[in-house]
Amino acid sequence: AVGSAFGHWFAVYQFVAFWPIFRGLLRIMAVQVVGAPRQQIMSQLEQEANDIFQNQREILIQQEWAALECCDCEAKNRYRVSVPRDGRYEGPVFLYVDEESACCERICCSTNRSLSLRLHHGTTKEDPVVQTMKKPFHCQGCCFCRPKFEVFGSASQPIGRVEDPCRICQMDQQVYDKDDNLLFTTFGSICQCGLCCPMCCDTEFQILKKGEEVGKITKMALTCKEACLKINRFKVDFGSLQNPVEKRMAFASAMLLDLEYFETNKNNDS
Repeated sequence: AVGSAFGHWFAVYQFVAFWPIFRGLLRIMAVQVVGAPRQQIMSQLEQEANDIFQNQREILIQQEWAALECCDCEAKNRYRVSVPRDGRYEGPVFLYVDEESACCERICCSTNRSLSLRLHHGTTKEDPVVQTMKKPFHCQGCCFCRPKFEVFGSASQPIGRVEDPCRICQMDQQVYDKDDNLLFTTFGSICQCGLCCPMCCDTEFQILKKGEEVGKITKMALTCKEACLKINRFKVDFGSLQNPVEKRMAFASAMLLDLEYFETNKNNDS
């Protein structure tokens, strides 16, 4: 009994004596576990200050064709982002966009569905996501329930938003930063030949700051192949935009223009 009591108190003595060391080890482990994600987030936030468009003045956005649409079913949108060749055609691809959306919504709601577009730094959807654009359900062509984008960076932090309010005889997007400051507007007239004859003419949208043009978004005239496959091609001219956030928002504006004004219903409603 005496030996048992001695062993018990000796164990207590060891615990008390070594507790400060054990507690220090626990703190180090906690810092390492918590610090790793924090360092990763800080690294991602630092990357937001860099230009994901590689300081290019112009980029071209080429929509990909999906074989599923041969069956008259709405497929997820995918786009390749490249440096334009000859100012109009696809060049070297360096960014990729894919869509996240529900199958039922694509079938039942088609172009009005809620979705997220993810911009990848690379040529496939397996590459790192550097920007996400989220659009809730909207009513295409209506004066209510208008489309909008909430734009987020690689660390899921807000970058800004794009709104498309109802306007008479014009397309006039309002682009804001994360603090609700108006960055610029994207203006396009409905009196353009490209809207009536998409295979003959381009459709242009001015990026305006305080009424002055600082850039341009162009929906390129369709080739025969694009018209048959129902895919679109856009060019974004960043012009005098130098701020990486403004260039990101100009890109988001171009993507929302496609979804609101040029995306067609590919479902067989009959």
